[in-house]
Amino acid sequence: MSTVLVSCPPLEFMVLAIINKVLTMCGMRALLGYVGLAILAVHFTIPTIYYLIAKGWLGRDWGIRPSDVDDPPFVSVIVPTYNEAKTITERLSDIASQDYPRDRVEIIVVDSGSTDGTLDRVYDWIREHGDVKVKVIEEGVRLGKAHALNTALKYAEGDVVVIADADSKWFPDSLRRAIAWLMGDGVGAVSCNKIPRHKGNIIEEEYRNYYDILRIAESKKYSSAIFHGELAAYRKDLLLKIGGFPNYLGADDSHTAGLITLSGFRAIIPEDVRCIEYVPSKGYWSWRIRRAQHLIQNFSKLIGMVLTNRAKPPSNYKPVLYTETYLHLVNPWLFLVGTALVIVSAMRGALLPMIILLIGLTLLASRFFRTWVVTQAILAIAMIRNIWNKELVWKKEKKD
Repeated sequence: MSTVLVSCPPLEFMVLAIINKVLTMCGMRALLGYVGLAILAVHFTIPTIYYLIAKGWLGRDWGIRPSDVDDPPFVSVIVPTYNEAKTITERLSDIASQDYPRDRVEIIVVDSGSTDGTLDRVYDWIREHGDVKVKVIEEGVRLGKAHALNTALKYAEGDVVVIADADSKWFPDSLRRAIAWLMGDGVGAVSCNKIPRHKGNIIEEEYRNYYDILRIAESKKYSSAIFHGELAAYRKDLLLKIGGFPNYLGADDSHTAGLITLSGFRAIIPEDVRCIEYVPSKGYWSWRIRRAQHLIQNFSKLIGMVLTNRAKPPSNYKPVLYTETYLHLVNPWLFLVGTALVIVSAMRGALLPMIILLIGLTLLASRFFRTWVVTQAILAIAMIRNIWNKELVWKKEKKD
């Protein structure tokens, strides 16, 4: 009687056999497409899940209430200027007309070497408004917005410091409402909801519809991941604690809020604090790319601090910080790589990738999908551009 021995092939041979069978059945061209589709599925699934979770956060209670302060804090409003002659008079009047006690506000104009008569208009305005406390600081040379803000910070007498970009506008109650929220327990910074002032810019309008929901939702969760220079209010003691405004990157508003959040205070954007953002009529794309560059710098720096144990984010802030970092630094590349693989596969005749590509081209007719694609491209371009130019000092775009 004989015995037959049956031996099992090693595991690595089994894996190779499976891979070989898949390649034989599908072909390499189809496999590339399927890999691309899998990558695109991840790209779209994660932000969709985050958006749905954030929509749930919108239903939460804030956990804080705006404070009706009997003795309102003294506020220093810093207006950095560089060639703002067209808007500075309106901006100063806008700040002076806020329904906040005028004797509790000072305006600090810090000019970085304007050549268009900005300072002449500032001094003319001051002469016509003797009841408004205004300080003018002339830097004489342009060294970046953060440098200008830190220069002004040295002269700020207020317990609260507010950034007010010259090319923007507040509603009459914007300052009062921001300060009321800032006085809430555990709040260290407050910014505004932005309403774009533009002429038929569909991409910007659609982008804001998605963007604003996330900012408010993140604030209700704990803190917004992004702040706005049109109105960004900070407790001065916290500003000094973190060393003032960061001059090593462009997102001085968002990064300052991020550092305050990492120190244990909330940085929020309430629904009722609103401002108007001027959108460039010329140079819109360079404006968008620069802003993306600054946000990428911000998230890269914050996540680097966390990963190297130089900072520990509050537990409620972790899902916001980690997801927004992923969405800004990783997700755009998934879109580009996935799309490239699908295109290559479709061009080689793979049927399913070809169908998906045609569907994607059809979806470009949708405002939302088109805006999403453009935003991913902007983020990718911004990351590449950051390699050689951080855009800490930039050419001004024309805004209407």
